[in-house]
Amino acid sequence: MASAATAQTAPTSSPATPDPNEIIVTATRQSEAISKVPISISAFSQKTLDAKGIKTFADVARFTPGVTFSEGSNNVSIRGISSDAGAGTTGIYIDDTPIQIRGLGFSSDNSLPAIFDLDRIEVLRGPQGTLFGAGSEGGTVRYITPQPSLIEFRTYDRAEVSSTAHGALSYEAGAAVGGPLVKDKLGIRISAWHRRDGGYIDHVDNQTGIVDDKNINHGEVTVLRGAIAWEPVAGLRFTPSIHYQRRRTNASDNFFVGLSNPGSGLFRTSTPEYRGTQDRFVLPSFYARYDTGGVSLISNTSYFKRTNYSGYSGTLYDLSYYQSLCEGGCTIDPFLTPTGIDPRLPYYLSPSKVTNKQQIFTQEVRLQSNNPGARLNWVVGVFYQHSKQRSTEELIDPLGNAFFNEVFGVSLEDFFGYPLYGQDSYINDSKAVEKQIAGFANVTFAVTDKLKLTAGGRYANTKFSVVNFADGSQNGSRTEGVGSSSDKPFTPKFGINYQADRNNLFYASWSRGFRAAGANPPVPIDPCQESLDNLGIPSAPITYKSDTVTSYEVGSKNRLFGGALSLDGSVYQVDWKNIQQIVNLPQCAIRFIANLGKARSRGFDLQATLRPAQGLTIDGSVGYTHTRYTENASLSPTGAVVVNSGDAIEGAPWTLALGAQYDFPLGRNDAYIRGDAQYKSRLKTPTTVRDPNSANYDPALIAPVAYTFVSMRAGVLLGKANVSLFVDNLFDVAPQLGYTHQDSNTALYENSTVRPRTIGLTLVYRQ
Repeated sequence: MASAATAQTAPTSSPATPDPNEIIVTATRQSEAISKVPISISAFSQKTLDAKGIKTFADVARFTPGVTFSEGSNNVSIRGISSDAGAGTTGIYIDDTPIQIRGLGFSSDNSLPAIFDLDRIEVLRGPQGTLFGAGSEGGTVRYITPQPSLIEFRTYDRAEVSSTAHGALSYEAGAAVGGPLVKDKLGIRISAWHRRDGGYIDHVDNQTGIVDDKNINHGEVTVLRGAIAWEPVAGLRFTPSIHYQRRRTNASDNFFVGLSNPGSGLFRTSTPEYRGTQDRFVLPSFYARYDTGGVSLISNTSYFKRTNYSGYSGTLYDLSYYQSLCEGGCTIDPFLTPTGIDPRLPYYLSPSKVTNKQQIFTQEVRLQSNNPGARLNWVVGVFYQHSKQRSTEELIDPLGNAFFNEVFGVSLEDFFGYPLYGQDSYINDSKAVEKQIAGFANVTFAVTDKLKLTAGGRYANTKFSVVNFADGSQNGSRTEGVGSSSDKPFTPKFGINYQADRNNLFYASWSRGFRAAGANPPVPIDPCQESLDNLGIPSAPITYKSDTVTSYEVGSKNRLFGGALSLDGSVYQVDWKNIQQIVNLPQCAIRFIANLGKARSRGFDLQATLRPAQGLTIDGSVGYTHTRYTENASLSPTGAVVVNSGDAIEGAPWTLALGAQYDFPLGRNDAYIRGDAQYKSRLKTPTTVRDPNSANYDPALIAPVAYTFVSMRAGVLLGKANVSLFVDNLFDVAPQLGYTHQDSNTALYENSTVRPRTIGLTLVYRQ
């Protein structure tokens, strides 16, 4: 049974730790006990994930200090370093393969790996540019999969059924099995899993107000994985594997504020388009390792191929934009009311369709020492990546001409003076190629038995190019363009750590991280002229530069009172320069990326586990992040200020998590009861969209509220089976988290929240 520690199980044969309950991590590319790794890290084994009822990365973020997750974009922010523009600020890895996406256009969302049959999840806080390269400015998230055993058969099975208040049933079933086909020579592991999440948002007919479709925001995910391990001679192992995932949602989790009453469990929308998504990827990889004489040679070759179909509320966007063009000359005004589309309007549907495709070939070769107890530990390697990405955004508008004829008295094409592109009133298509080659090294030297020094660095050569065209009536003309950029960044790291005794580690570090530069597609001048003039620029910049972070961190890891209390804490400062940011042009609703401003993030994180009595375990974490821009930023001396000094970057300043588990005998079996609570505070400092002095100010957008999420679980162990009852969101809270509207003049608001109270039964079997 899983205990309540942050990380639970690990191979007990490791010489790095005497504690059989402590997890082994590879955050430094070498296997070490988490208490001996001199960086701020949270790790969750599969047992921990099951014990805490963690099903998605949103759940992981609630338990992890300093981490914020946006379910709308799958954007992970660590220590306040967050931006939807350009390359990602957080590295996302499946084993040794980076899978994060570059923001080429709208809805460039990261893939979200499912949480099933994992060895562990590692969340590394702070820039990890030395070992994990570009995009790991705030930190890195690593999904580590189990490897085939050549010694023993193991199985992991999980099934669950649950019911959501005000919504539908959810269920899942999955199985993983592996073991030797030829003992000590050939092993295999295969797994399959499927989950369906029931919806809780109802759709109402815009004309009658009657519910015509219930629980529309349901979704499902399927995962298949297989791996083979072959060890032809002692010390040499080859592990080919393939990982497949398909995720589908029927509709978004947004509901209309004017139709809903979250406090009473009423979530409704009258959107004419459901905004369903489809996301699938396949990841074949070939891992090889040779251990000899205290040295390991490791090679990982992989190819990540992903296709993602998503979108935004194209119909609502169009109606909001077209409403702004009325200038008192429309027969009906406004187009959007607080409860939806004005029913007096003719029927209108203009769905958006966003297609993102990724193809990433990655090759990494490392040579490293493999004796953690040695005086000198080191790793050197080379990394190569070739990435292709395509982003296509479409506003499909077959009814546009008829709508304009009735409301404006002229067709859409005549109004804009330019024809549709097929049936699209707007299309933006970008094809990008990115290449990176890098060399890296990291060395730790034990000056004494207690004092160690660490130095590392990564030198990379990155090249990026993009080809773009945009067309359609809303674009005003056809625009075409090419752009390219290159970087040769060096990301060093230095650290010192002092192991005072076997239970107390103290460390300090200085490190840098970066995001690669990029290029913008051209912005049409005529429809965007007023917005460009307001910014004081004749046109959008063709390219944008890389941005960088510099991090300072001091921390300690301590075991006190004979191991009854474990503490893991750090304080930090991160300076962020030349920040890649999205600049919106409200007149034409087109955007581009530019380098704007500097920011500083300061804070701390603390994790603790206390075992005050036999069978009782209490664990908790607290994180504080204070991220602010430190200078005003504009695109020209005469243009509007886009970023103001003192404005915050979005994210809850305080995150707290507290859990307790009590294990006790129940007849001849063992039983347990567990409770968890997570708290997120409200950001009171204005962001750029909530600052009256900013060009992006929108007075109606309010910050997400503070809230507490509580869950409970009770179970019994029946042999190797773990049967438990659980309730998530015990108090059925529905905090306002994603309050938004199409533009500052639109009266229709959408919101999102956490899943309502969910009660269910889970069965887990391990052998």
